Amino acid sequence: MAITFRKPLAIIALTLTASLLPVGGAGASDDAAADPTPRTPGLYCLANAWGTPDTSTKPCDTADRGQHWTVSGQQISLTEARGYCLANAWNTPNVATKPCAPKDQGQYWSVSGQQIALTFAPGYCLANAWGTPNISTKPCDTADRGQHWVIFNDQISLALA
Repeated sequence: MAITFRKPLAIIALTLTASLLPVGGAGASDDAAADPTPRTPGLYCLANAWGTPDTSTKPCDTADRGQHWTVSGQQISLTEARGYCLANAWNTPNVATKPCAPKDQGQYWSVSGQQIALTFAPGYCLANAWGTPNISTKPCDTADRGQHWVIFNDQISLALA
């Protein structure tokens, strides 16, 4: 008798609980539907002009040696020249590649979601000046399309390009 009474009580409890849930989709899917921004990472990649310290964004090309990066701990180095790291010239917005140096604070980066920030100045992020190939550090701003990056294997590309 106790089992037959519990089953209808459980059904009533589930019905009441379901009636209290909000009507509509989950927040994440609603946000994605409200933002028509195309998300096609892999169009423009972080690139080093091979043999120089210059960095920029260029159309992604797997044959371009300067577009292959290794993220190891908090350093980002060229995959085919591991002794050269992505570096911010401290107290400037300038970003280039230079010989990896453990005491250079501008060579330490933290990847969080789609942002790449300076580890020792977490308020400053790697940024592309939208619509140009220019790379720098800027105050972190999730609304800045040029501060959204995606790492696919050994390429770092703009997430919203």
